[in-house]
Amino acid sequence: MTTARSKTKRVTGWAVALTGIVSCAALVGSSSEGHRSQPFPEDIPAARMVADPYSALNGIAVDPQSNLVVASDPNRKSLLFYDRSHNNNTGAQTVPMRQIIGPATYIGMVASVVVDSGRQEIYTANNDIEDTVVVMPYAAKGNAKPARVLSVPHQAWGLALGRSTDELAVTAEIFNAVVFYRREAKGVEAPVRVIRGPRTRLADPHGIYWDDANGEIGVASHGNFRGVLRNTGSGCSPAPGSVATAEESGEFRPPSIAIFSAKGKDDEKPLRVIEGDSTKLDWPMGIAEDSAHNTIAVSNNGDNSILIFDRRRGGNVPPLRVIHGDRTGINRPMGLAVDSQNGEIWISNYGDHTALAFDSGADGNVAPKRVLRSAPAGTPSPGFGNPMALAYDMKRDEILVPN
Repeated sequence: MTTARSKTKRVTGWAVALTGIVSCAALVGSSSEGHRSQPFPEDIPAARMVADPYSALNGIAVDPQSNLVVASDPNRKSLLFYDRSHNNNTGAQTVPMRQIIGPATYIGMVASVVVDSGRQEIYTANNDIEDTVVVMPYAAKGNAKPARVLSVPHQAWGLALGRSTDELAVTAEIFNAVVFYRREAKGVEAPVRVIRGPRTRLADPHGIYWDDANGEIGVASHGNFRGVLRNTGSGCSPAPGSVATAEESGEFRPPSIAIFSAKGKDDEKPLRVIEGDSTKLDWPMGIAEDSAHNTIAVSNNGDNSILIFDRRRGGNVPPLRVIHGDRTGINRPMGLAVDSQNGEIWISNYGDHTALAFDSGADGNVAPKRVLRSAPAGTPSPGFGNPMALAYDMKRDEILVPN
């Protein structure tokens, strides 16, 4: 579903990046006229800058067979590889085993990441600019070329692999959809099926898991329902007339977890939905099923917690367990992965450059088993995701940066 507009957006993004490189080159004195001691007149260096020089951890995946933790980094546009058993007790920055970074990688504003340990492949979703899924071999490092790149709908976020069907599932925020592709799809390729429509209850979907053992997929939605626009054959657009139909109208819905059949498609009702005040769901991001406990684990960004639900239940149900409190170190969690082999739940904190491992049976205000850091302890994070505008509040002397 790559449009001319999204292609233009990607090209523009690369153009901006290249412009920045050229400007930097000019500032250090490189030009076609020979070396310069002064910058070009149009090159005006900033008086000061607010930026995060460290990797920001977003998605996270664990491969216990290879003893690897892989994290996606939208700030420096990279993938980081860590030793799963490493524990940073000193507060210093954890040195990754290796990093995939550079323009040849096609890695941009990456969100979730999943690993295929059998085929030694890594999948990561470029969320808000490039509109692609990038597949990398395990052995890649540095400015490596991807094994393949797949065009996906705008604002793709969550990824899940279906081993039984050999498919890749992608959540698309703005389309309120789950889009399924062949696992080996590349380039501009049509999906094999889509779950989308008012009956699905999907509203700004993010995290997704694929439970092959039970033939189910689970999707975490924020609740921002933008409406389901009609496909007119030349793209999605509102229906004719001044009044939108019920399914086209946007609304705020409660955050939820919708569980579908793994073979679901079209405007299909979920098998069950976890939704309501008792659930404590608040901006649910990463999600995974824990087969050892028959539970679903969710990183709850809104209140810095991990929620654990009974996989078989739906409705306004409270979580079985909640990992939350000052001892946990949870700070704006994004990605979540379950390592059933080692009995662990991993989360990536977007708020303070850390990844944390908890015992999969943990409950309450408990400290993590291990910590990985992409920056020294206490390093502030500006929390920039994809800032597109600025506003200045003269009364409070503050700069407002919407992501």
